[in-house]
Amino acid sequence: MATRYAYYETRRDAWEEACLQARAEAESPLVLGQAGHLALLERLIDQLWDNHVSLNTNSAVSPRLVPSGSDLWIEWRNGEAVIGAVRPDSGAALAGLQVGDVVLAINGDPVPGAAMTRIQAGRTQVPEARLEWALNAEAAGYRGAPRQFTIRRQDSVQAFAVEQPEPAPADRLVTARRLPGNIGYIRFEDSLDDDLTVEAFDAALEALRGADGWIIDLRNTPGGGNTDVAEPILGRFISGVKPYQKSGPRWQGEPVRYAASRGPWRVRGKLAVLAGRWTGSMGEGMAVGFDGLRRGRVFGSPMAGLAGGVSGFELPGSGMSLRIPTYNLMHISGIDRHHWRPSEAVVADNGNGHDIALEAAMNWLD
Repeated sequence: MATRYAYYETRRDAWEEACLQARAEAESPLVLGQAGHLALLERLIDQLWDNHVSLNTNSAVSPRLVPSGSDLWIEWRNGEAVIGAVRPDSGAALAGLQVGDVVLAINGDPVPGAAMTRIQAGRTQVPEARLEWALNAEAAGYRGAPRQFTIRRQDSVQAFAVEQPEPAPADRLVTARRLPGNIGYIRFEDSLDDDLTVEAFDAALEALRGADGWIIDLRNTPGGGNTDVAEPILGRFISGVKPYQKSGPRWQGEPVRYAASRGPWRVRGKLAVLAGRWTGSMGEGMAVGFDGLRRGRVFGSPMAGLAGGVSGFELPGSGMSLRIPTYNLMHISGIDRHHWRPSEAVVADNGNGHDIALEAAMNWLD
């Protein structure tokens, strides 16, 4: 881990303590068998508090992944756990949770004590970023387990039982429509890892050809994707070959990444890009790419914050593999991608309320 994980130094103390705990726990009869080994590994990697670290397998009771398996985002503000984002059409949205609600307890455990169930090593000094990670991990919960939130909303305290977090999957790779004012709107439906997405995107462009302005919606890309999909999409908005992202420490190869102009015609007109807490990994790369290319103005909130680029490693004798960030990624200006923020700060994910970010983008285009 020390030689491969790009962010090891910021987690060193907690990781070393966690490994000592795991070695002792591994001798217990409770962790015998594949299910016990998996649960132990899941608790161990929790101590890296990094949503870009994952295993290639899970069980019926495994922790849900954030952000792809989550439906709300908690921010630690002035000593309180405040809901800063609610995923539209998700379990949290359908239950009635709202942006601005203050979380008092998760499954009956008061905050921040609920978070400490996910922090088992390095408890003496817990940075705010780690506390926030733990709150969101605990809020996403475990597969098959019910979730309940105790919320303070204005002057009242309410309890909410929340069902399955993920919204129903879209039935298409790309959603496209023409909005009032002759605005072409294209939304990627968690499809940036599908080679057919480029073809679907090109078809959407053709259907919307002649639009006076454009909106690219990246708010439903929690699963990430790959550059083979993202770069051809960026290429429809530029002429020539231009840099859109940088690779940082431990990356082997050219540190600057480029997008090349592509297609029978180039998209012209003003472009607004929408990004939020369920804009993940390659979705984040596209958002910083549009901004770095100076080809679009980004509206929304901090994104998923999935740091770096990941590589997979087999775990000997287990049949499992571990995916960890092995190099950093940055905005072309040099800002770490996971620290970059949209220039137009608005609520990106407002549950089933009105779409604040889309409204702001439309006003700007108008």
